[in-house]
Amino acid sequence: MLAEALAPDAHVPAPARTPGAGSWQDFDWRRKAVAGSEADAGPSQTDGNAPFRPFETVSALPIAAELFRALNAAGLKYGIVQDLASVQDALAGRDDLDVLLDKHDYPVFCSIVSQMQGRRGVSLSCYDNVCAGREDWFIPDFSRGRYLHLDMHIGVRVGREFRKRYLAFDHAAIARWESICVEDASVPVVSPEDEIRIAIARFAFRAWAFPWSRWITLPDRWTDQLARLPSLPGEPSLSGEHGLHVVEYTFGGGRTAICRFRKSGDGLVADYGDLTRLRRSIREMSGFTGRYAIADAAVHLARKTSYLALRLLQRLMPGRLPPKRRPVAGGLVVAVVGPDGVGKSTQVDRLTQTFQWKFGCAQAYVGTGDGRGWWLRKRLQSLILPHRRSLKSLVQQDGNDSIRRNWVKGGVVTTGLALWAVMIAFERYAVVKRAHRWATRGMIVVSDRWPQTLRRGYLDGPTVPEHLFAIPGLSALARLEQKLYQKMEECRPHLTLHLVSDFAVSEQRKPGEIRKEAFEARLSLMAELRARDTQIRTVDAGASLETVNRELFRHIWLSL
Repeated sequence: MLAEALAPDAHVPAPARTPGAGSWQDFDWRRKAVAGSEADAGPSQTDGNAPFRPFETVSALPIAAELFRALNAAGLKYGIVQDLASVQDALAGRDDLDVLLDKHDYPVFCSIVSQMQGRRGVSLSCYDNVCAGREDWFIPDFSRGRYLHLDMHIGVRVGREFRKRYLAFDHAAIARWESICVEDASVPVVSPEDEIRIAIARFAFRAWAFPWSRWITLPDRWTDQLARLPSLPGEPSLSGEHGLHVVEYTFGGGRTAICRFRKSGDGLVADYGDLTRLRRSIREMSGFTGRYAIADAAVHLARKTSYLALRLLQRLMPGRLPPKRRPVAGGLVVAVVGPDGVGKSTQVDRLTQTFQWKFGCAQAYVGTGDGRGWWLRKRLQSLILPHRRSLKSLVQQDGNDSIRRNWVKGGVVTTGLALWAVMIAFERYAVVKRAHRWATRGMIVVSDRWPQTLRRGYLDGPTVPEHLFAIPGLSALARLEQKLYQKMEECRPHLTLHLVSDFAVSEQRKPGEIRKEAFEARLSLMAELRARDTQIRTVDAGASLETVNRELFRHIWLSL
């Protein structure tokens, strides 16, 4: 019932040169590789005579070769259905990898991917990549701190951009598969002629023209896409026209359809009548025999309008709406905790960049430094900043300290400290609640610190000194701060990662940022926190930047 692409010998083997020849020359190596490797070619899954093309120039993630070896060992029927120019980036974890899978092998595929800690992503129904038989799978490579994105298709569906409902190709409909080599794994890829047929079938549902039009000009993006494909097979038409590129489709029941293209100036034009007949044939093959063009256009318009509205609202109100894509298990709040100088901010920036590639991901900041914060709190902080060291002594030293008694006498400074501390508590509470709301909507939220209530003055804990509870007028502020931190204690992150290292590491990275006594005090407090919560995990921050990043990535991924 599905369309079958013509056998390779159905076309004239000497195609005419078409626009964009400079881009098509990039594919000359495909034919050279075929000619040079036929002697020792490995068989394709579906065609014993299919050529084998080495693909050693790809700097692929190690997990990609491991995945293909597992799929081959299980005997799955699959193949890559995209141009090889983008496969290199896809295997390196920088682009999507379009994989066409036989429907009967789907359960085995899910089992293999799950054993590799793969995760499935889900998207809102208004997005253009949501259609039946298509899923997003992500496989982590812990050795690189990246993940492979599989755009997995049970069948290639075509239609309007937001209305892909017509099944045009499945695995059995691909006439010929070729092979590439990723390390020692043989990977089937779609043949050039089938690649052309898929691209044209997709374009047929995007094309629009007046009914009386004979030839329509391909938009630039489609001209560029077809220019990246190998040369179209050319042959004269029945009317004697020359310079045409003819692509033929064969459907069930012996019916056929053709699409004709020709060069016009610097671009390509297509026969609109051929595209119309191809659309009708694909609809009928999928079981839709009525007039569905108007319905498709209406649904496409409604979905695209909602899509554009959502994107605008997401820009105006970040985090208020569900992200485009999220893990199937939901969002996650991750807290990276450690003393100054161990690389918290750097690692959080790298992790956010990594996960933002395909998932909804955001940063949360609960500190009092140069990060985001309320302007009023920052203004008050700038006024008391000259007294920073004395204020730290006031908070951290015991009740008999003479410095603290002197500062208590300065009621203005003490009151300013209490107000500043309460504003910080309110700001942190708002950030904590917002982080959990974002995670509820499916986002991965990463913070480079998190409030604690175990000890005052350290690791974003309470700031108001305990003796201020007995001072009239300030006791209310002290109790308010304590209540806010108790509420924050109830909103713990889903995953807490402690970065631990020697003081020498901090001194080397940020000289003079923190004293050794304060550094050791923070490590001691972190040890107490781990004793209370055995789910907290530690990472050695003394290792290289890449090593620490890979370890943090591994912990976060396994918690998704």
